[in-house]
Amino acid sequence: MRRAVKSAFRKAGSLTRAACDLASGERRGFSLKDGALSHGKGAAVYEGSAGKYILPSGVEPEALYFLSGTDCFSAAAYAGGQMYVCLTDGGAFASAGVRFEKAPACVRVYDGEEALVLSDGESVCVFNSDGLTQTEEIPPFSCGGYAYDRLWLYTGGGDAHRVRFSALRDIYGFGEEGENYIDFPDGRGEIAAFAELNGAFYLFRRYGVQKLDAKGTEDEFSLSDEPAPFTEIYAVCAENGRAYVLTERGMYRFGDAQSFYPAFAEKISSAANRNARMAACGGRIYLAAEFDGEAGLGVFSEDGKDGFVCPCECAALAVAATPAGARVLFYRGGDIYAASEGGSAPAEWKSGGVSPFGGEECVLEELALTAEGSFALCVCSERRERSFEIVCRGTKRVRAALAGARFRFRVISKGENGKVFSLTAGYSRNA
Repeated sequence: MRRAVKSAFRKAGSLTRAACDLASGERRGFSLKDGALSHGKGAAVYEGSAGKYILPSGVEPEALYFLSGTDCFSAAAYAGGQMYVCLTDGGAFASAGVRFEKAPACVRVYDGEEALVLSDGESVCVFNSDGLTQTEEIPPFSCGGYAYDRLWLYTGGGDAHRVRFSALRDIYGFGEEGENYIDFPDGRGEIAAFAELNGAFYLFRRYGVQKLDAKGTEDEFSLSDEPAPFTEIYAVCAENGRAYVLTERGMYRFGDAQSFYPAFAEKISSAANRNARMAACGGRIYLAAEFDGEAGLGVFSEDGKDGFVCPCECAALAVAATPAGARVLFYRGGDIYAASEGGSAPAEWKSGGVSPFGGEECVLEELALTAEGSFALCVCSERRERSFEIVCRGTKRVRAALAGARFRFRVISKGENGKVFSLTAGYSRNA
């Protein structure tokens, strides 16, 4: 950045403001067009071996389901009360002739081959290499899991919170209505998710976590409460023996007392995210939620030390074991997209040194970033450095309160389609 002169400043209230010159300084991963910095995409329309997926006219999926077998890869979509299927890796979806009242819950099971069991709490379908087939042999459910060679289904709310379980290695073997069940009549609420983690089976309930040991015969089953640093659970996902939990206090890695990626805790802890969707894939956590009230897709590293947000409307987030490898797919604007593997590489802009008052001491009071996307905004003086995590679609102001005589600025775009239109600093000094 070129050194600012007094004529380049303008007074605004008690602050002296100066716009940074985005055309100067160092750029990496950013392109410059019409005075703005632009960062490339982190997602692209998914194209499988049979091409891109084609949805029937007017169909906008609320949920996607993917099935991988020894020699097949299939997809199903729920939209407007109906199910649609595509039995190839890409291509056209067609109506399956199956209706659900809402987007069905899904459990991945083994029944001689990989299969998905789907239910909206009223009816049940099995999705396998033959397609989508309705069945009455499996009880309707709202949440489920597969562990200890049994299918576990949350079938009842109210005071009972009933979980029914199948016979060993038989997903259809549930016996009579009064058999093969466990009731959880306590205050922890409904079950939000089941997860098998390193040989143990966990029930993530709305207000707590419990461990179910169901090895051996049914009279040997046991249940224990697990400590958790959060109160209300919104969503859960798991990969490689680890679970990640979105709560009213932010995101946590199950078993850790500290919030996962705390810089985003306040941005995602809104009650509006009770219906958020999560997925874990390839060492990254994907979260379709609201960030500071704006819809977006968050992508976070497994260690919780880094992340970014793509400000966009995206629906039907799901992990797919595609023939080309595991990917996270989602629906947006008429197409099914794949998030880029590992996300797009961060883009960075760095200014030169700025001495707003010719080397005299002052205080950088405020920074105003006008942009679209997810950014780390950093500023340093000869005394110290400050950094801010910013998700915005418009202008975001942050209080810097940084003393010094010479300052340097850095903007890192951390997600898809990041654009920076301007960066303005506001300074004060004693008369």
